[in-house]
Amino acid sequence: MHFNDIEMRIRGLFITLVLALCASVGFLADKKPAVTIGKITILFVVFIPLLGIVAAYLFYFIDRHWYHRLLVGAVKHAIDIEKKHVATIPELSLSDAIGRESPVVLRSFPTRLVAALVVSDARYKKDRVLHSDAKIEFFYKSIVLLFSLVFIAILLFGGILVDGKSVIDFVGRLLCW
Repeated sequence: MHFNDIEMRIRGLFITLVLALCASVGFLADKKPAVTIGKITILFVVFIPLLGIVAAYLFYFIDRHWYHRLLVGAVKHAIDIEKKHVATIPELSLSDAIGRESPVVLRSFPTRLVAALVVSDARYKKDRVLHSDAKIEFFYKSIVLLFSLVFIAILLFGGILVDGKSVIDFVGRLLCW
């Protein structure tokens, strides 16, 4: 219970950070603060999705490779205790029951598509069922995918200007030249 609570707090803090970064994108896109170096102008909004990607991987590391391992260890130990005493106290099968109910089959096409793009967990690749490791990957890496798409959109549509033109305008002019 303790490690599960820690993981949920980490994820709650992460969601708060994601929302703050999204608000920052809107604010910086509206105000357009920038730095200019020669003919190139870089709007500060370009950096926000990159910060989101770095933050997502740091939170993922803490969650998946730190506290989740402790939670898995606690659950395995509880299962060993339950197996040892199941004959005398059959009600001691809580960890086993949770383990049976935990896996998730994704039903909607968009969710399955995102999972196919971001989840590398071997069990998910084998049976298309999200177990705890794959759920953590899906949670954090789908946000990385979102921030990556936002970064590309910002980059293409005015996040970096060359001679006052967006990258799309600049490339279009080069191709037509």
